[in-house]
Order: sequence, then structure tokens, then C-alpha cells
Amino acid sequence: MKGFKSEVEESGQGRISRGVQVSGDVLFADALQVEGKVIGKLISESGSLVIEQTGDVQAGIDVGVCVIRGTVRGNVNAKSRVEIYKTARVQGDITTPVLLVEEGATMTGTITMGNEAARLPEQIHNEGSEQLSKSKGAS
Repeated sequence: MKGFKSEVEESGQGRISRGVQVSGDVLFADALQVEGKVIGKLISESGSLVIEQTGDVQAGIDVGVCVIRGTVRGNVNAKSRVEIYKTARVQGDITTPVLLVEEGATMTGTITMGNEAARLPEQIHNEGSEQLSKSKGAS
């Protein structure tokens, strides 16, 4: 009898299927596809998150690439880019260097883009404080 190998396992892609609800922090390395519901946080240093049309995410998102086709309620921080398609419903702030939005998508929140968006907000705030104290000391 031959062993069965899943293509999903070989590709390194995780999946939260329709009908599945996950509560808590979800950490992943390469890729995660969400068709179910996630409440908590989705975190990956450089991985790709794909939220399908049936996906319902009530979580803070911190990933490399985020593709949204479903519902997101929470802030999104992507190091590379965010893609929002016409079936998407997003409520939350988006921070990313590159943002693609398809006509028909619904978004509520603020958007921060550019080179500064690739860094963490704490780093930007700390550097600003350091520069301010240096300029005060130079007087």
C-alpha cells in the first residue's frame, strides 16, 4: 500500500479550513491560507497570508505579504505588500510599503505607506525622540 502525501504539506503552506475557528496567536513560517475564522493574532516574519472570501479574521496581522479576499477586523502590518480584492471587507489600520486595492473593496481605517511603513512604528518613534534630543543638545 502506498503512502499518501499532501501537496499542501510539501509546499509548506498551512491552512485554516472553512468551518474551523482558531482563537489565540497563530505563528507561521512560509504561507497560511485562511478560509475559516481566526480571533487573536496572525504573525510571520516574512510569510504570506491569504484570507479567502470565506475567511473571517478578527486579529492583528503582522506578516510579509497579506492578500485579503474576505473579512478582516484588526490592524494589518505587512513588510512587503498588501493586496485587497473586490470581495474584501477591511476594518482597521494598514501599514505597508505597497498597497494594491481592487475596485469594489470596502475599507475603513488609516493607511501608512512608503519606506517608513516597512519599519515598526516603535522604531520610528524612538528615532524621532533620539533626533529631537540630539538637536536640543546641539544648541
